This record gives sequence, structure tokens and C-alpha cells, in this order.
Amino acid sequence: MTRRWSLITTIVVLTVALAFVVAQLVRGQGAEKSGKDQAGGSSAGPGDGAGALRGVGWWPLHRSGTAKAGEHDALVNGGGRWIDGPQGGALKLDGASGFADTGTRIDTAGKDYSVAARVRLAPEDMNGFHTVLSQDGDRASTFFLQYSGQDQNFAFSFTGARTLAEKAGQPQAGRWYHLTGTYRQKDHRMRIYVDGRLAGSRTATGTVRPNGSVVIGRGKFDGKAADAWNGAVSDVHLYDRELTPREVSALSSREPG
Repeated sequence: MTRRWSLITTIVVLTVALAFVVAQLVRGQGAEKSGKDQAGGSSAGPGDGAGALRGVGWWPLHRSGTAKAGEHDALVNGGGRWIDGPQGGALKLDGASGFADTGTRIDTAGKDYSVAARVRLAPEDMNGFHTVLSQDGDRASTFFLQYSGQDQNFAFSFTGARTLAEKAGQPQAGRWYHLTGTYRQKDHRMRIYVDGRLAGSRTATGTVRPNGSVVIGRGKFDGKAADAWNGAVSDVHLYDRELTPREVSALSSREPG
């Protein structure tokens, strides 16, 4: 009888110990999943990590046109000079002849895409249009990330359609801003973010197909260069996908390593 109770006691102790081990394993797996989610794990989307935020093209413009992502360096033309910037340096453009050709094209006709840059407006000519990023089409740019003097605000635009950064307020000359424009082909939704926050959104369709490069510091309209950027620019990024709001916020806060 004593042996029987001893055996039962042993079985009970082993059962309790096994249940404790299983509970700890389940708890550990849950904590690991939660940590991945909070840190940007697989459930957060395809763009997690500093490497993904480099994009298909990245030009810091920290006293050179050297690319950190993509195959081409940016070639500076006309009135441009290197100055100090918010994260190491910037390119100051004169609002007339200065621009930089990235030598890189993104598929704005068939794929989602995003573009971003840090910008500072000069106080001269705050009533005009000034485009910091665009991509050449035949007669016009496929998109314009710009300042609209007509609206006194930043905008992400197509020919005939303008998404204004209405939630961000009127930009001030001499202050640095981070701008991001995104486009999703499925529902034709374009968005503009200012300093990492959504500032404007609308539905629009771009009809211009790309046949040239993404250009820093000007647009193209009626077959000619137009809307030269009057101010400074740095940390230009191109993406062949739509950035998530979380990614936009992260990129606005800090450049990838």
C-alpha cells in the first residue's frame, strides 16, 4: 500500500512539473512574438529594419552626390553648392538653374512607390511653385513633391491633381522639414506626410508615363524644365513600394544606418 501511494505521489509531482514546463514554454513564445511585433518583426510588413528604409535609391547629399543605395550617383548641374544640413550636409539650389539628376527611374505607372527628402525653403519667391523631387516623363513630370506658392503649402502632385499638406500648416522659410509622398495603385490613393505625420490625402491618377530619371530640384512641364527648387535639400530616398505610416515616422526621425 505504501509503495502504491509513493508511486501515485511521484506521478502527481511529475505531472505538475510537466505542466509548469509547458506553461513556461508557451509564455516564452508569446513574449518573443510580442517583442517582434513591437520591434518591427515579420507581422509589421515588408519594410522593417534600417536596410529596408534605404530604398531603391538613397542620396544623403552630405557634401557630395554619392549614392548609398541604387546604382547611380546624383549629378549636380547649374547653381548648386554644398552647405551644412540637419544630419551632416545638404545641397543648396538657387531656384533657377540648379538641380541634380539621380540617373534612377522608378515605375510610377504600374507599381506602388514612395519618395522622401529633407527640405528647407529660401525666403525669396514664396509665391511660386518649387519642386524638390520629380520624375521626367515626355512632356511633364510623372509626379511633383513640391511647395505650392498658390496654396502656401507643401504638396504631392500630378499634372491636374494636387494633394496639399493641409494638416501641417503653412511652411516657414529657413526651417527644415521632412517630406514624404506615397502612392498606392490599387485605389489610386496619394498621401503626403510632413515631419512623419500624415498631412494630406486624396484619390488621383497620374497619366504621365516615365521616360527619364528622378530629378532633385526641378520639375518638368510643357516639355521644359520648370518649378526650380529655391532652398536646400538632403536625404533623398526612392522606394518601389508604399511606405507605411510607421516607416514614414521612423525615416523622418532618423536616417538608416
